[in-house]
Parts: sequence; structure tokens; C-alpha cells
Amino acid sequence: MSSFFIEVKPMKKLSSNLKGLMAEIHISESELARRTSIGQPVIHRIASGETDNPKVATLSPIANFFAISISQLIGDEPLPEHRLPGTFNPGVSGWMQIPLLTWEQAVEWPDLKDHSKPTQSISTDMTLSAHAYALVVRDTTMEPRFPEGTILVIDPSLEPRDRDYGIVYVEGNKLPTFKQILIDGDATYLKPLNPDFKTVLLDKKHKFLGVMVQARMDFKREGY
Repeated sequence: MSSFFIEVKPMKKLSSNLKGLMAEIHISESELARRTSIGQPVIHRIASGETDNPKVATLSPIANFFAISISQLIGDEPLPEHRLPGTFNPGVSGWMQIPLLTWEQAVEWPDLKDHSKPTQSISTDMTLSAHAYALVVRDTTMEPRFPEGTILVIDPSLEPRDRDYGIVYVEGNKLPTFKQILIDGDATYLKPLNPDFKTVLLDKKHKFLGVMVQARMDFKREGY
């Protein structure tokens, strides 16, 4: 075996192993590329079985991300007997993966029932609590700063401070809302950034579902 390339023999298992590992945590090729600093076209060629000479330098970060050895990744050795499906290394390249929720799921998060568990995720370079999640802006109330389609990274462990942006669920409403939080003494207001909408006093029973710590716009997201 060359010190730079893996021999051809196990490559059929590499493709199926990689696709299986990615499916366990619902990670796309582009997300895996981002997490491992391996080019997305390279990830695609490996996952599709199009390459028969991947470099050790390419396979090592992928194996490290899934917390297995290169030999286990390429199928030369079985995956660890006591390995838990969905195991991966969240600290690779300083990125962590968080679930992409629907606005309905955010109301009950993290206590969702099995049939309503999130099936998509995104990665972020933020340091967040264990139950951090992401949402996609669904309306125009926070334009122009946060247009529809903006991805919001939310940390539910944070208490909102004056002028933070947060997710709030008001009793009686079907869905939570994303607004700027204004605190004036004992009064709390929800402020939209779009001047077509009014700032309202938060005077009903409510629950803060988290503070926005990052926002980004992805012009194309796989599977969404």
C-alpha cells in the first residue's frame, strides 16, 4: 500500500460506508465538506464511488469527523462493535451541527416526540449550548435586515437583553415570532424592523424560546 493512496480493493465499501454515515446524521455533501475542509466535489466522488484512489490526507479528516479510523471508513475493518449510530466529532474544524427546526417544532423544542424529530441540520462556527437550533425566516416583518429565507441560529439557554433579537411564543398564537426585544423597566416590547408593522407591548402570557446569535443567508440549501 502506498503511503499516499489507499489501495483499490476496499473502495466499494468506502462509498456505501460514507453514505451510511452521512445518512445517520442527515448531513449533506456540502455540509461535510465545510466541516472537514475537503472540497465538495471530492466528497461527491467518494460518496458516489467515482474515485478509486483517495489520498490518506483526504480520508483522514472524514474518518476523524465520524470518530472512526481510516481502515473502518474504507471497510477494511468493521465499524466499532459498541459504536452508537449517529456518532460524530462536533469539534472538527471548530464547527458544530445544530438541527434546523420548523416554527412548529420550535415551540416544543427540545422535547419533541420521535415522529416529529427534525430531519435537517446546519453547521455553525459559534460556541452554543446543547439545545441550540436554527430557523428559517418565514415572513417580511424583519426586513430589510432579515429577509425571508434568512437562517437564524438560536441559543435557548440565553435570556434576552434589551435590543437583542429573539424567538418568542405568545400564548394563543399558532407559531412563535422573531422580533427585536425592547425592555423598558418592567415593560417588554416586540419590535419588527419593517416599518409597515407596529411595535407591540408583550402583555400576554409568553415564553422566550431563545436569542438569535447568528444570521446568514444561504442562496441554495440542499434538500430544503
